[in-house]
Amino acid sequence: MNDYLVMFLLLGLPGLTALAIGVWAWSGRWRTWAPRPVAAFFFTRRNYLPLQAGAAGILILGAAVPLTATLERWDNADLLWTAYAFTAAPLAIASRWWWPAAVTPRWHKEWVRRGGTADTRLWGPQETVPQGAARQGWK
Repeated sequence: MNDYLVMFLLLGLPGLTALAIGVWAWSGRWRTWAPRPVAAFFFTRRNYLPLQAGAAGILILGAAVPLTATLERWDNADLLWTAYAFTAAPLAIASRWWWPAAVTPRWHKEWVRRGGTADTRLWGPQETVPQGAARQGWK
């Protein structure tokens, strides 16, 4: 089997899926995750799991660069792996304990400003609730 096909199956599909989850959550099209409790083994004050999944998608897709260098047998592939490890590992570990408010979307910041609890409306006064969310009882 082609090495690049395996790389796409192992990195591309999971990375793009995680990135799509993050983009969908960031854009505000999917907001129902915000009032849910924090996921297991994550120690942030609020639930940021879809945003963390988007960041993980970027990190997973970023691994394609050193992996391509390894598959192509570039001379400095080990330096790329070292650089990737020294940037990706701290970001991945830190996001489990800390997610800065500056890295949240505007709709989330406004939701937190209005109270940020399960009883707080996910959509602001000037926003309309999408039909799919309204059907599920979200306001």
